[in-house]
Amino acid sequence: MRQRTIKYPIEISGTGLHSGEIVGLKILPAEENSGLIFRYRGINIRASFNNTQPSPLCSTISKDGMKISTIEHLLSALFALNIDNALIETDGEEIPILDGSALFFTEKILKSGFRFQNARKKQIVIRQEVIIKDHDRYAIARPASSFRIKYLIDFRSRIIGRQSLTLNITPEGFVKDVAPARTFCEYREIEHMRSMGLIKGGSLENAIVVDDHKILNKSPLRFIDEFVRHKILDAIGDISLMGYSVLGEFEFIKSGHNINNKLLSKIFENPLNYEIVDTDRCSYEEEKQIIKNFASLPSLLLQNTD
Repeated sequence: MRQRTIKYPIEISGTGLHSGEIVGLKILPAEENSGLIFRYRGINIRASFNNTQPSPLCSTISKDGMKISTIEHLLSALFALNIDNALIETDGEEIPILDGSALFFTEKILKSGFRFQNARKKQIVIRQEVIIKDHDRYAIARPASSFRIKYLIDFRSRIIGRQSLTLNITPEGFVKDVAPARTFCEYREIEHMRSMGLIKGGSLENAIVVDDHKILNKSPLRFIDEFVRHKILDAIGDISLMGYSVLGEFEFIKSGHNINNKLLSKIFENPLNYEIVDTDRCSYEEEKQIIKNFASLPSLLLQNTD
């Protein structure tokens, strides 16, 4: 396939989950082979695992003293919808949390549409198993015939409990089964997170908050297993930092952003772990069908939302 960028500029404004500040951003078309680039105060920061820094509860990239955090939901939407190249200009250090999911980002990208570019799309193929272990938490990449994510979570709250899910990641599946899933936290952790200077912009409007026996939000869950689906959403955003579309299976057990990023680094440490290839060429008729399928995706967003 050929690379893609968005067709029209996108503008979004909202509150940062951790900073509590109002942030505006623009998503702009970008040249082929440029990748996904964030721009803040004149500094361009490529969305790459090489630019990540450890950060609690979110993915953060940095360069030349500038950093951008909570990038995972936006990157998840761009990556799952096969947008290869885009420039994201922001006037703050954190991407808006919006409703805590990737729903609004997805809506905006679908409304903009995309255009094909001349350069061939590249893909990273996982060639052998790679494992990161941290006590009882795991992140694993292994060869597979599709892009697939398996995720298991296990929380003390009986409302969340132990959930597991395996999904093939396609644009259609992402829009229907992943994008609407919201971030969440346990009520008992809120004061601790605030003492760390986090979640200053958090509220029941942008996160699911659970006590041991109940959900504190007035709005119902969008999925019965919305919690593990949101973890898959986050993982897609982290995997996008590889810089290419992916062919492989990723399994996460009680994992998080920092472990996920360590997995990417370990994959690239050994050239035997992966191969970067050009994707197959599409015919004109196949590209027409891709455009048609993309245009049909907004109807899937009407399901499982408030």
